[in-house]
Amino acid sequence: MPHSRIPTTREIAEACGCSQSTVSNALRGDHRISDETRRRIQKTATDMGWRANPLASAFMAHLRATRAPRYQATLAFAVTNPAGPRVEDLPHNQRENFHGARARAEELGFRLEPLWLHEPGLNAGNLLRVLHNRGIPGLVLPGLPQPLPWLDDFPWDALGVVALGQALQQTPLHRVSIDYSHSIPMALRRLRALGYRRIGVVVSTAYDHKVNHGWLYPLYYEQRHGVRPIRTCVFDGSSATDRLRVRGWIEREQPDAILGEYLAWHTLRDLGLRVPDDVAFATFDCSPEHPEIGGIDQRHDVIGASAVDLLATQLLHNERGLPSVCKKLLIEGGWRDAPSVPERVPLRGLPHG
Repeated sequence: MPHSRIPTTREIAEACGCSQSTVSNALRGDHRISDETRRRIQKTATDMGWRANPLASAFMAHLRATRAPRYQATLAFAVTNPAGPRVEDLPHNQRENFHGARARAEELGFRLEPLWLHEPGLNAGNLLRVLHNRGIPGLVLPGLPQPLPWLDDFPWDALGVVALGQALQQTPLHRVSIDYSHSIPMALRRLRALGYRRIGVVVSTAYDHKVNHGWLYPLYYEQRHGVRPIRTCVFDGSSATDRLRVRGWIEREQPDAILGEYLAWHTLRDLGLRVPDDVAFATFDCSPEHPEIGGIDQRHDVIGASAVDLLATQLLHNERGLPSVCKKLLIEGGWRDAPSVPERVPLRGLPHG
């Protein structure tokens, strides 16, 4: 029969034959307590009438947040580059993912280490042993430039995982990605506010498929319901004739601003057109390697940091394996001004636009 008052952690510790700190850690799902001990303590506490006090939990969370974080565990960030294990050799988006994730992990008391998924001889069983031997309970998994079939057989039950973007799209994982449906309208509004009226969008079906149609779906909606027409060039993305197709489209449509992939930037140069004097250019994904090019800032560092937040929550609640209901956290992209897309100055004596 339940007690008439909520028992203290000291009383629960006496009933369980363990220390008060072990009880406190078990009741808040600390992964350092074994599953068997944690379940036994939680059952004993429930039988004694214990229930969580949300005000006390909030106060303790505040105390923990104001103290230097205590080491929690080591997390892994999957390095998916087939060419090598160095984070510095990753594409800029995954480098920013990693650095954002590492900074947030340190704030929460975790360490984040890179883990190369193309290590010779690595398979599902070996990866599980590596994670177990290194005491790693959680993994951040960015996009895969090429498939790793053995991941289909990986036993996810012992691990907390958060995917970035569309990594392992067919596997039910919690994931964090940019909100594409927000980014396209936001970028078009910014270009119009800068004074551009003949806006063109250049995107490949390969890139659009890679992001699960995140570019074309919102673009088609804007074409149908937007305040001004949008000129669109859709090319294959893997064909030898891609640059010729984009070149012909630019010559035919003569846009005053292009939002698109870097192939369009190179094609403008092939045509002898000056950016931004003849045509302004904005990219889908601003890179620190090209500070002169403006466009959509996909905030890869925020995506990485948010993945660690989501992963830490799983570990706190002792959630492992594939979730029954997947959570998808969408991060709004921003706009980055740069010399490639300046404010357009109307010609004197002519109406703007």
